This record gives sequence, C-alpha cells and structure tokens, in this order.
Amino acid sequence: MNLSLRQLKVFLGVADSSSFTKTAQRLHLSQAALSAIIRELETQLQCRLLDRTTRTVSLTEAGRFFLPTAMHIVQVLENSALELAKMGREERRILRIGVTPHVAVSIVPTVLKRFLKNHADVHVEVSDRPPGDLLRLVEDGELDAAFGAFFDKASGIERTPIFPTHFVIASPLTEEREWPDFSSCDVTWKALQDVPMISFPKDNPIQRLVEENLSRERVTTGKRTIVSHLETAISMAEAGFGVAIVPSFSEATCQRFRVRLDKVQPLLELAFYCITRSGRGNIDIIEQFSDTFREVAQEFEKSLAQRSKRAGTRRKSEAA
Repeated sequence: MNLSLRQLKVFLGVADSSSFTKTAQRLHLSQAALSAIIRELETQLQCRLLDRTTRTVSLTEAGRFFLPTAMHIVQVLENSALELAKMGREERRILRIGVTPHVAVSIVPTVLKRFLKNHADVHVEVSDRPPGDLLRLVEDGELDAAFGAFFDKASGIERTPIFPTHFVIASPLTEEREWPDFSSCDVTWKALQDVPMISFPKDNPIQRLVEENLSRERVTTGKRTIVSHLETAISMAEAGFGVAIVPSFSEATCQRFRVRLDKVQPLLELAFYCITRSGRGNIDIIEQFSDTFREVAQEFEKSLAQRSKRAGTRRKSEAA
C-alpha cells in the first residue's frame, strides 16, 4: 500500500463538499484527474469510499470509517511539514515570495533591492506565476506569501491589502494613430469608445475589472489585441496597435517605452494584496517585506501623480 497525501486531501475535499466539481475547482484539478485519484485510493484500500450518482456524492460505510483517520493523518503531516519548514527558514533565513507577472515586471526589482539592503541576512526566493498558481502554492505551504491582484477571498487564506492603485492608459507618443490624441484633454472611460485596445486574457483579474468598468460606462472599444504579459502590452501600445489599460504602479515599466500615461477618469481604485496561509507563525519577516512593498508602491504613485500634474499644466498652457 502506497497512500499519498494528495490522495487523502482529494478524498477529504470530496467528503467535505459532496461534489467532485467543487473539489476539482478548489484543488485546481480537472474532474478526470480527481476521479482517477479517488479510483486509485479505493483500489489501494480495496474498498469503495464514495457512492456516486449523476447528482450526488456521499460517503459509504467504509468512507465514514476512514474519514477521521484521513483527517488525522493529513493534519499531522501538514503541521509537521510547517514546523520543519519554519525551523529550516529560521536557520537559513529564507523567504519564499510569489508575485503575479504584472507586479514582477514593474515593482518587484525595486522592492527586492531595498529590502535586501536592510536585510542582508535574508535570502529571498521569488516565483512569478498567475494568481491561481500562487494561491495554490500558498495553500500548500510552498510559498510564505504572495503579492498581487487577489480580489477574491479564499478559505484558509489571510488577505491583507498592501497598496492602492488605479488604472492608467498607456498610449503611443507618435502622432500616427487611428484615434483621438489624449494629450490635449483628460481621458475618460467614454473616450475609449471604438479605440483599439491591447488587452489581457479574460481570466486575468485586472482585465476583469477593466471589462466591468467598460460595461458599466457602456463603452465598446475597437479592435482587441490579446497578450499575456505587461511588457508586451506596453510595447504593442508603443507601436501604435492600440492603448493599454494598466495599473498605475506599472509606471516604472512604462518608462522604458515611448508611451504616455494618463489617468482614466473617473478613477477606479483597487487594492493589491499580500496573501498568507491562515494561522502560520513567525510572520515578522513577511510584514517587513510587505512594508517595503508598500513604501515603494507609494513612491511610484507619487511619481505618477507628479508627472500627471506636469502634463496637466502643459495642457493648460498650450490651450491658453
């Protein structure tokens, strides 16, 4: 017999939710993969643990007998793993951080440089992944914390707002464009009507908020070009394929391209978060890293505000 922690967690998930679909979604598995894991567990135990119909899932008598044992094993193993990881990190001072791609390419280099200057004894490991992957890694204890657009609450996860941001529009500096020049006026969401746009995939949490606001303002944009990465979106905007709507903390990345940034009015403010596993101890170093994140983000916002103020002054001067 070769039972695995993964098999036990899948079994406990189905027992708790009485649903293969919900458990598969929560564990980021396909239903086929989840079913295969349950079949493998039942084969190894030589008994059926779950009664499955087209509508319901329930525990068999064997499943009810096995449930408390599985719960105890998982709890003991996870607690032991967390304690061992904690001991190892305290000895080596390793901090495992996850960041979403938008944050990784824009703000993280500055955050790391400043944090390590004040914490030379800490080794920071950074993983840049989509939000769903980071959530799973934090849940499994493979990351100490993750930073990004975690707008949806998740069971067993503590979510702390780190810094506020808002949307800005990146447009090319060249005059060769198929839409009005935004440099002479404030940019509103309605001004984006029929304007070609560089967008992120629909499952991107930033893009979901953009689409919700466009819909609320009853704006239909022009041709869409879909890309996955922030730098790609900005470079496409620079080349004149459309405008890109990005978080304001992206200013540092935008400075490497020939684009202008304008706030989109009315401002749509959103918070970026730090997520950690509930109940984990020794979070002082995470809080210190979060404080550094917050400081850098505030400086980026201040820099963008100053640039916007100068741009507004220039527009008024040109109008006069």
